[in-house]
Amino acid sequence: MADLVQRIGRRVAMALGIGRQTADTNEQPSTPTVQVALAAGEMRSDVPFVQDYGFASRPVPGSDVVVMFQAGDRARGVAIASGDQRNRPKDLKPGEVCLFHPPSGSQIRMMHDGTILIKPSAGKGTWEGDLAVTGDMSASGTVSGAECKAGGIALTTHTHTGVQPGSGESGPPAK
Repeated sequence: MADLVQRIGRRVAMALGIGRQTADTNEQPSTPTVQVALAAGEMRSDVPFVQDYGFASRPVPGSDVVVMFQAGDRARGVAIASGDQRNRPKDLKPGEVCLFHPPSGSQIRMMHDGTILIKPSAGKGTWEGDLAVTGDMSASGTVSGAECKAGGIALTTHTHTGVQPGSGESGPPAK
């Protein structure tokens, strides 16, 4: 009986492993796989890397990996989480959430006061598709592009009718 209890205890103890990814993620199989170095020099290759529905990432070598071993069988591991402590934002306030890109430092933050901050490290971003804004909007910088319009009026190519050339200045826009 003591032997059975020891075997069960060993299986439970071996069911979870924390290690370090040692090679690039293999994206060829339908479920990506990773190679992981675990404690005591244990190496595991082709470990399936399962991620939350709707989220995808490709961790890089040196990332931390949590591996769950089915029934404590070290030959049947599944990577269930990864992280990269080297580049994790360290200035989050309690309750804040941050989606971040470790190589570049770009971030999307859900702030403690309810605001959302989008912070591209390159200082620019691209939005594809229509954008609807409800509420006030403020901007700084330059609006550019051949097709830029405000209220259906082209910003760079519109003409004013009934205006005569001259050296005077026009008044402010009508409200």
